[in-house]
Amino acid sequence: MKKIFLLVICFALTACLFAISENAGTTAFNFLNIPMGARSAGMGNTFTAIADDALAPFWNPAGLPSIRERLLQITYMNYFAGYNGGAVSYTMPLNEGTTVAFFSKFIGVGGIPKTGIDNQGLVDLGTFGSYDVLLGASYGKYLSDIINWGVNIKIISETIDEYSSQAVAADLCILHQSPNPNLKIGLAAKNLGMQLSKFDQEKEKLPMTFTFGLAYKLNTGVIALDINKPMHTDFYGTIGLETTFQNKIIVRAGYRSNASDWNVGSGIDFLSGISAGVGFSWKEYKFDYAVNSYGELGFIHQLSVGYHF
Repeated sequence: MKKIFLLVICFALTACLFAISENAGTTAFNFLNIPMGARSAGMGNTFTAIADDALAPFWNPAGLPSIRERLLQITYMNYFAGYNGGAVSYTMPLNEGTTVAFFSKFIGVGGIPKTGIDNQGLVDLGTFGSYDVLLGASYGKYLSDIINWGVNIKIISETIDEYSSQAVAADLCILHQSPNPNLKIGLAAKNLGMQLSKFDQEKEKLPMTFTFGLAYKLNTGVIALDINKPMHTDFYGTIGLETTFQNKIIVRAGYRSNASDWNVGSGIDFLSGISAGVGFSWKEYKFDYAVNSYGELGFIHQLSVGYHF
């Protein structure tokens, strides 16, 4: 028992030491920061200490051991500036204490105008595309009644016009059941890896992020909080709520604290950072929809369809 608590403390302290760094700046493969999954999106992308369904690989693979059936989920995302994306995940229990998963995430757009410069000025060079793809595998293991651990291994590819780059990364996570049976604590260190091939002359860093999450079970749902520290920018927090009505319809709402980053002085800036979602089940299927507001920049819509075997 003492060893397990020591593991939790060491993980948290290590994450904090990395997170204190002021190593702000740009990174490659920033699509890794785009959360996917309508259930988590409806809760303001607050899911680190929940991670109890097919979204677990994207948030905290240490939640996988709580999944006792095979799950398949497909997500579609309508993003900004003509970008569209999606995600697929499949979970498969190996035994009572071990579950694995396979997942993918992708986003892209074509038809971006391309221009150049010659002696006459600007020249139309046609169009180009931008595409990002991630392939990953997860492993989650039960250690005791109070702690699980999990790991993701991810292969990432990013293409912009004729330039492309590849990277490999890992996520290291734990999920702790506190002495309070309603409270869970999640810790995640994400995108720990390196670029394998360069876009141009220099290798770039991956967007490493450290997250501390809390989830408290309610009579009809759950309320959760995530505190995030990306290595390339400041701390921010998210909060989310999920509740069930009449044992049929699930309603979700959330908010992220760095909403002011998208304020442009418009009359709808107050909507920045707000999210909402709804979900329901039918036979073996599960349907979830979410919308996230970025104020004047617009809305991101996600639709997920899940199936349990």
